[in-house]
Order: sequence, then structure tokens, then C-alpha cells
Amino acid sequence: MSQPLAQDADPSRNPRGEQPRASKKKQKRAVLSMPSINISMGNFTLTLRKINLSRILSIFSGNKRNGGDGDGGGGDGDGDGDDDPQELTFKEGFRLYKSEYHDIWAGILFLLTLFGFISLSSTVIDRFEKGMDFKGHTINDPTNTIALDMNTFILFSVVLSTAFTASMAYYQIFLFFTNQLVWFTGIFNVGFGLGIGVVYMYRRQWGSGITHVTFGGLALVYFVSWIPRFPFTTLLLRTAATVTRRHVAVHLVSFIGGILATSFAAWLFVTLVAVYIAFQPNEMRSNLLCRDQECKAVITIALTSFITFASYWMTEWMKNTMHTAVAGVYGSWYFYGGNSNPMPSAPLRGALGRALTRSFGSICLGSLFVAPVDMLRQACTIIPRQEETVDQNTLEEVANRVLGVAMKFLGRITQSFNRYAFSHVALYGKPYSPAAKFTWQMMEHRGIDALVNDSVVGATISMGSLFVGYLCAFLAYIELGYTVPDFNRGETFTSAVMAYAFLSGFQICKIYMAPVTSGVDTTFMAIGLDPEILVTQHPDLWESLVAVYPRVQESIHA
Repeated sequence: MSQPLAQDADPSRNPRGEQPRASKKKQKRAVLSMPSINISMGNFTLTLRKINLSRILSIFSGNKRNGGDGDGGGGDGDGDGDDDPQELTFKEGFRLYKSEYHDIWAGILFLLTLFGFISLSSTVIDRFEKGMDFKGHTINDPTNTIALDMNTFILFSVVLSTAFTASMAYYQIFLFFTNQLVWFTGIFNVGFGLGIGVVYMYRRQWGSGITHVTFGGLALVYFVSWIPRFPFTTLLLRTAATVTRRHVAVHLVSFIGGILATSFAAWLFVTLVAVYIAFQPNEMRSNLLCRDQECKAVITIALTSFITFASYWMTEWMKNTMHTAVAGVYGSWYFYGGNSNPMPSAPLRGALGRALTRSFGSICLGSLFVAPVDMLRQACTIIPRQEETVDQNTLEEVANRVLGVAMKFLGRITQSFNRYAFSHVALYGKPYSPAAKFTWQMMEHRGIDALVNDSVVGATISMGSLFVGYLCAFLAYIELGYTVPDFNRGETFTSAVMAYAFLSGFQICKIYMAPVTSGVDTTFMAIGLDPEILVTQHPDLWESLVAVYPRVQESIHA
């Protein structure tokens, strides 16, 4: 339910720098210029363009143009006349909350974690190279041992290339088959999950089989419960796709993010294998370095735990940095791009610059907590809570009360950690915690939290990423069964390899699709800040929204 804002969070008392200047007109300045001159000599004509003398005089006098930070304001400096509007820059359109760095401690902690991961990786790989034969072996070679040999490289080359290709294909479906995306995602996820679950159980892989059948059954229940929300979700996805197709830079962000995620997954795999070989005690292996006192199982567990934590934080930071950069595009479109109006120049570059400088610590802080909170929230809000009635039995009443307590608990956490704060950080550069609280309170005050709960965009992308994870894990299982590497005789490492393949495929797809969720989240955040712009500047979107979601007229308190 929407609740009124706290006194200190009244939107009418917001700092001026937090509000977009969409309705503010640029002030014209007196311009001293020399008119254009045409010189004709037969068939040859020479034209001298109009020269802006005021700009030249201001340069010599040392005065900066309006804009405050000396970056050239918003004009392009061609001096074509005083009737041409000056080009608005991202800095002018979205002024910083404060011109300072925020959440520095989180940024430092993240950099220390990154440095620790790099140092550990280089150390264990060096130790591995000294104690193992790194030449590699041919497929099905009986002399094969657990190492980074040809079997292993082929295995994870297939897995990672499949993850990247499937993620790219899923992104193209979002762009060109938006109306079918939700149906495609649900059908393929449920069908593939249940199908390979049956295959695993037929092959006596009971753990994997039961897990996939369970997840497939839950996905089926969720998918059926989503059907009434499909029109609203499809409209949000269609709006995001329309904006995305207009900006090639957004496609480039997805592609580069996918490449970086795939490369990091390969690096992570090499590091994990090197840790196991170099420190896990096992008399059957040929690593001579593993006979010293440093080879203990507790060391392997500790190092693996640190690597898992570091890789989680680094990939979440990568995804949320992409989210923040793309939020600059969608925020500029919402506040300035309505009715075919010009948007601020280079919005993606402006938001990315803030994400990597002043807001670097804020993104690091949010990346540490947002993913698990968002996952729990999706799990609890996927099925709407039933109102209490006198006809409810005891079990239904207890379940309803437990769900209510869980929702209240998650609501408190969401006020401090939510992904919508990244959009606010991108536009105004506020510290993460204040941005999260302000954004969620504003969305509750405007009634946008009801729209958020009825949207299954994030859950759809997560389900699509699960499908990519299922596919990668299944290919890893097939590859292990075909090559039969010596280290996996007896299927000792089958579960571990499949788990890694699944997580790699899931995370690569989530990172590749980050601009999609960023577009929808930024739109929600922007509507919460100023719902009037949705009605006046985007009338087509507003009419479509009312058609598929009539309650929006009651939810948005303009």
C-alpha cells in the first residue's frame, strides 16, 4: 500500500538540484555577430558564415559559458546565430546533488577485494604451473589428469560461448519480438527445465534431476500466475525496446558487458581449478607441490569462499554500472525526450562518467546487497497476498500472516537497498543509502510501488537467465559424458562442473540484459519523481498504460 512521505521527504521540499529541469526554458543572451557574406565570381560562389563575435570576446576576456563547470555548456560552438537553441548537456540537464565523492569506504573496500582477487589468482596460477604439466592432453587420453588440458578448455569454451550466444539471441528477441518475449521465456524455461530434469533422473543423476523438476514446477506455477500481468509487462518491455532501438550505444553497452562477463567467467574458472590443484591434498594427483604443509583442505575452502564472494561482488558491480550508465539514456528520454523534443547530448557517457568517478563508491555499496534483497522480494511478491476473510481456514490464515510479516520485513530492507536507487544515482549523484530511501519513499507516495509489484519484467529476465543456465549446465553434462576425462572417472566432479556452468550462464545473461531492466526501473523511478511528465510529454505511453492497467489513474497521485 502507498504511504505518505515523511516530513523530510516531502517532494515539494526537495533540493533544487534533485529535480529535472524539463520545463525550464533556456535564457537567451545578447549575441554580437558579423553577418554572412557571399562573394560570387562567375560560376564560383564563396560564402563566409556568420561569426559569433561574442564567443570570441568571451574567450579573450576569460569568461566561461553558462553551465557552471566549464565544459562548454551545451552549445556546439558553431555560432550560427541567436535563433538556434543551445544544445543541452547531461550535466546541465541533471545537476549533481553535491560535487563530491560519495561512499568512499565502499569503493576502497571493493578495490581491495579486486586487488586481493588478482593477487590470489596470479599466485595460485603460478603455483599450478610449477607443479603440473601444462602441455595438455588429447581428448579421451587415458593418461589425462585433472589439469587445464585440452578436455577442460574444450568443455568451458563450449559452455561460455553458448552462454554468450544465447544471451545475445535473447537480447535480439527482446528488441524485435517484444510482444512474444514473456511467453517465449516462460514456455522455454518450464519446458526445458522439466525435460532435462526427467533426462537427469533417467540417467540416475538424482540430485540434478530433482532440482530441475522442482524449479520447473515452481516456474510453471509462477508463469500461470503471471498471465493477468502480461499486458502490463509487455507494454513496459515494448517501451524499453523502443527507446533502446533509438540509441546504438545501449546495444554496445550490452555487447561489451557480455564480453567482459564471459572473459571474467573464464578467468574465474582457471583460478578455481588452480586453487584446487595447488592446495587440495590428494595423494593420487601428480602435483609435487601438494605434498608440503600448505596443502590443506581448510585452505582450499577458505580461498574458494573468498573467490566466490569476490566474483559475486565484481559481477554485480559490472551489472549495476551498466544499469547506471543506461539509466542516463532513459532518464533523459523521460524528462526531455517527450513529444519529439531534443534530449541532452551524450547521456550515456555522462551517466557512465559519474558511475566511474563520484558515484563509484555508491554503486559498490549497492552492488553488495541489492541482488539478494531483490531476489527475495521477487519470490514474495510474485503471488499477490490474499485479503483476510472469515471463510479462511487456519492454514490459509497462518500462511497469510507469515507472508504479511515477510513483506513488512522486506519492505524495511527495500527502503535501504533497492535497484531503483541506481537510476537516481545516475541522474543526480546522490549517496546510495539516501538515494534508496528517497526513491522508495517517493515511489510509495506516488503509488508507483503498486505498479512495481504488478510488473514481472525483472522476474521474466531472471527466468530467461535461468534457461541459459540450464542450457549451459546440460551442455557441460553432455561434454563430460562424451570426453570422459580422467579426473572425472566415477563422476567425481560432474556436479561441481555443472554448477559452475549453470551459474556462469545465468550471470552472463543477467549482465547482458541489464540495460533492459535498467530501462524499466528508470521509468518507474522517473514517474515517481514527476508523474505529470508522463501525461503531458508522453501521451501515447500514458494512454496505452491506462488501457492495459486502468488502476494507474488511481495509483499515481500527481
